[in-house]
Amino acid sequence: MKWVFGIVKLLLILALVVMSGLFLFNMSSGSGIDSTGEAYLAESRTIDEYEVYETIEFTVDRVYLGEESATNEVILVLDYMCPFCKDWLEEVFPKLKDDFIDQGKVKYFSIPQVYLSKQSLALTEFTQQVEETHPERYFELLNRIFADHTIEEWGSEEYIANVSQEMNLSGWEEVELDYDVIRRTRQVTRGLDVDVVPSIYVNGRKVNDMMDYEEIVDLLMETERPPQWVPSEEMCGQDDDDC
Repeated sequence: MKWVFGIVKLLLILALVVMSGLFLFNMSSGSGIDSTGEAYLAESRTIDEYEVYETIEFTVDRVYLGEESATNEVILVLDYMCPFCKDWLEEVFPKLKDDFIDQGKVKYFSIPQVYLSKQSLALTEFTQQVEETHPERYFELLNRIFADHTIEEWGSEEYIANVSQEMNLSGWEEVELDYDVIRRTRQVTRGLDVDVVPSIYVNGRKVNDMMDYEEIVDLLMETERPPQWVPSEEMCGQDDDDC
């Protein structure tokens, strides 16, 4: 049965390669310069034109930055391989942290998903295991992974072992996740209508131009976090054929 599982996982990874072209194409044409080389500006919206997504499905029991009492919620959906996610974390996130998270106004979640590569898969599984054993180190680990982007062995078993040793992360290898990260990615993609990484959600509303900090601020100032929906308990388990 192990070889059957291996073939299934290989096919899923090959599917990710196809998906990666879509996600990177959408990102390159989302704002700035579109696929034809013409200047492109994200279409502005009024507050009432934003769809509101039920984000509780994907944040329940997850580690976050900020205060429990925060009245606003910001979610980053990312892929570790995505260079634009790194740009967002370096250019937009520090302002969000200073202005809102550290002021107790925002509860912030980073949710890694698997869209672009086998390295993304390995690192997502690694960080989800570490989130269970060392939740206080979770965001430190995410920052380390993005800071190491140019290392040749990045995302390999050797890299993960070295980072684990250097950060003194023990016990995570023993964690058996109760969900499959690829199937969970499909559920997040459908549930939040993810068509590009990074995708940013402010109080359940997907930001139109992820690099536009002013749009994020406007949504924080003019919207509220929706009432807490009850999770559907339909998250993808390891033994589920699909979900």
